[in-house]
Amino acid sequence: ANIAISNQLYEEAFAIFKKFDVNASAIQVLIENVNNLDRAYEFAERCNEPAVWSQLAKAQLQQGLVKEAIDSFIKADDPSAYLDVVSTAHRTGGWEDLVRYLQMARKKARESFIESELIYAYARTNRLADLEEFIAGPNHADIQRIGDRCYDDGMYEPAKLLYNNVSNFARLAITLVHLKEFQGAVDSARKANSTRTWKEVCFACVDNKEFRLAQMCGLHIVVHADELEDLINYYQDRGYFEELINLLEAALGLERAHMGMFTELGILYSKYKPEKMREHLELFWSRVNIPKVLRAAEQAHLWAELVFL
Repeated sequence: ANIAISNQLYEEAFAIFKKFDVNASAIQVLIENVNNLDRAYEFAERCNEPAVWSQLAKAQLQQGLVKEAIDSFIKADDPSAYLDVVSTAHRTGGWEDLVRYLQMARKKARESFIESELIYAYARTNRLADLEEFIAGPNHADIQRIGDRCYDDGMYEPAKLLYNNVSNFARLAITLVHLKEFQGAVDSARKANSTRTWKEVCFACVDNKEFRLAQMCGLHIVVHADELEDLINYYQDRGYFEELINLLEAALGLERAHMGMFTELGILYSKYKPEKMREHLELFWSRVNIPKVLRAAEQAHLWAELVFL
């Protein structure tokens, strides 16, 4: 048979291999020499051997026939080429077929890569119930990384399930903001308890006019003197003076209240609620930065308050 191949007598070589049941070599002739995948497929159907299906699957994959290749790999029960299958399916967008392939591959090999890609394929095909069931059971997947990939691709529902699974509350909070689930985002921010997360959730709530929730977040931000200015500017730039004043008034009672908060509230009163300025100064004159408030009172022409200070 090999002599026949070297003399380009491919049909004869195929006939010899077929006669002596060397089917893997026979299909190789059809694929590599005769270049006829349809005949190769018919031949594989007839002899139905795993090695034959594997050969056919690899050839189909090279031609970019993802669905056909995956069907053949599943018939061969052969997960060995999983890297090629995954990268080709990513290129062609054959997510449904990829799910079937990876389910087969997972039964054979408990690889972290296979399980991670299966989760991602579930997310891509929007099979969230399967995804949830999968991550609830024992697995070797890199859930955090797949969560980040889903988030980056704008698939926030699966990202929410994945971040929740690994208790990454900071990322979960931001994901919930994208899903417009602000109450959940505030609860996650509380669990994450980092100033950066509080700020991201707070600003998102302000943008969506969820001022009650924004205030809950804001109370955790204003107690940090270096974060106060950012927060005040964010509210002021959008014209939410009333809400900002309410937030600072609520924050004065906190045990971590600091001079910056009393000072900034005094300055806000001088601009937007001059009638409240006098009372504020009488109560808290010892806790404000007097030169700063003096300048604000002067700009607002609040002479009585100036004299008081």
